[in-house]
Amino acid sequence: MDVFEAIRTTRAMRRLDPTAPVTDEQLWTILGAAHCAPSGGDAQWLRWVVVTDAARRARLGEIYRACWAPVRRRYDDRVPADPEAAERQARMLRSADHLAEHMGEAPALIVPVTTVDEPSSVYPAVQNLMLAARALGLGTTLTTTHRHAADEVREVLGLPSDAITWALIPIGVPTGRWGEARRRPLESVVYWDTWEATR
Repeated sequence: MDVFEAIRTTRAMRRLDPTAPVTDEQLWTILGAAHCAPSGGDAQWLRWVVVTDAARRARLGEIYRACWAPVRRRYDDRVPADPEAAERQARMLRSADHLAEHMGEAPALIVPVTTVDEPSSVYPAVQNLMLAARALGLGTTLTTTHRHAADEVREVLGLPSDAITWALIPIGVPTGRWGEARRRPLESVVYWDTWEATR
């Protein structure tokens, strides 16, 4: 797949088919892409925990669902006044609610972990992982809500107490359609040389 097509069509896929397997070969392929990503100082602090064990996935799903509830309430308190924006938020929340109810059913969960506070060395690798998954027809989404229960997540995964779990990434065959995420026109969000100076 052309890299620009992968970039354009890699959007949050929160509805994944729990019955469609993700193979070890596919997981190694996308992790290999993640491993090649640039990092600060070319250091390799990042480790990946791949969770395919059904009981561990289910427990992480329970933790995620509990963490999502207060986040969801904050969205309920901030409904946009514009009807179109409100409908976009409602659509996103229906998808996020579905993920919260079914996170533990994803065929695989991937957790990037470091013991140093260096997010700039994490997210390029996560993006590589997501693009590689898209190229293989697998859906992903980047979630961080689980971090509200970091100690519980560390316990499930047997991580040391200083481990930082930067994301919880479900992997699976999406049940929805690939396509470009709705975005404002590029001209409205890019400034040239100084704030709000357009090209």
